[in-house]
Parts: sequence; structure tokens; C-alpha cells
Amino acid sequence: MSIQQVETGIASAPPSAIAAPAGFRDPTTLTKVLTILIWASIAFGVVAIVSMIFEIKLLSDFQAGRALAPGEAESNDLRQQIIAYVRLPLILATVVVFAIWIYRAGYNARQLGATGMQFSPGWAVGWYFIPFLNLVKPYQAMKEIWKASASPARWQGQPRGPILPLWWGFFLLSNFLNNASFRFSLFAKEIPQITAADIVASVSDVVDIVASLIALALVRQIYRMQMTNRAALIYT
Repeated sequence: MSIQQVETGIASAPPSAIAAPAGFRDPTTLTKVLTILIWASIAFGVVAIVSMIFEIKLLSDFQAGRALAPGEAESNDLRQQIIAYVRLPLILATVVVFAIWIYRAGYNARQLGATGMQFSPGWAVGWYFIPFLNLVKPYQAMKEIWKASASPARWQGQPRGPILPLWWGFFLLSNFLNNASFRFSLFAKEIPQITAADIVASVSDVVDIVASLIALALVRQIYRMQMTNRAALIYT
């Protein structure tokens, strides 16, 4: 049964036949908001890459001896600043909403009947902020949420989703490159150094985009599994 068929059945069923799992909080709106934010982050990532390519070309031309047009350097700096100012609050908003979504997913897995889960909804988020342990624990928590969402009553025996290690690998790589890009930019003073920092930043943005697409697929799959299990409980 597809989600669309389930929703159609719910709409046509008499009120007495419908009883949602006690405590389950519908994640549809939250998932939609998170999806929009992730797509917006991807779009601005693409814009940032294109802008960075223009800057690298500008630096290359200047180093080769081409005279810049009046205001050309200032326009480039203004464009880069605007992109940075827009991206920062967007990234922060995405992080906050993703944290809320993880909490909700862990909470709902329990409302669907999963028992004996090791990671509480709060710690499924909290481990992201604990140095060193944040290299492993958030992945383990998300794996547990995935398994509990796939089959709440028998989640311990469920296989992990194949997308999970891919998501976590790109997440870690993205964070490493973002940190490297920030450090490069702090010490870049000469044109070759600035160009190198721009190249690292562009590579970081590409990895960010891939990581975001994988995260989007992960979010959608967990959402679908939870809604399918919720519908199954309604009609049991």
C-alpha cells in the first residue's frame, strides 16, 4: 500500500475507524520545511561555486597582468559578501530544523512501538555537539532511528539502510573540508594563497551539495517509513 493510498483511505474512513498512535506527532510539515531549506542550501551552494569560479578567473587574469575594469574588484567582493551573508542564516536555519527533525523522528519511532532504543531523542541530537564522540555517536543514533522506523516492533533485527554510511561519510568529509576552507581563508594574503583557498572552498561546496542530496534522501525515506507504519497502526 502506497502512502497516497493510505491517505485516501484515511480521508474516506469514518471517524470511529481512525485512531492515530497515542503521542505520535505528524512530521509532514516539519519534513516539508526541512526539504525546502535543504534545497535552498543546495541552490546557494551552486551560486557560491559559480561566484567562486568568477573570482578565481579574476585573480588569474590580474596575476597574468590584465588591467581590471573600474569597480570590477569591488563588484566581485560585494557579490561574495552578499552570498556569504545570505548563506550563513540559511545554513543555521537548516541545522536547527534538521536537529528538530531528528528529535521528532526518534520520538515518533517510540510512539510507533519501538522499545529498548539506546539513544533518547535528545541525545540523538546532543551527540553532534560532543567532541570526538560526535564522529560516531550521531551515526549510531540515526541508524537506530532508521531501523526503528522500518519495523518498530522488531527493529533490532532490521538491517541498516545502505544510504546511512554514505550519508555519514559525506557529512564528515563536508565538515572536514569546511574547516579546511575556513583555515585557508584566514591565512590567505597573496594571490596564489587566495586562489588556493577559493579552490578548496569550491571543492567543499561540491561535497556539501552531494551531502545535502544524500541527507534529503535519508530524511524522505525515514519519513515514508514512519508514515507507513503509522497508517498500519491506524487500520489495525
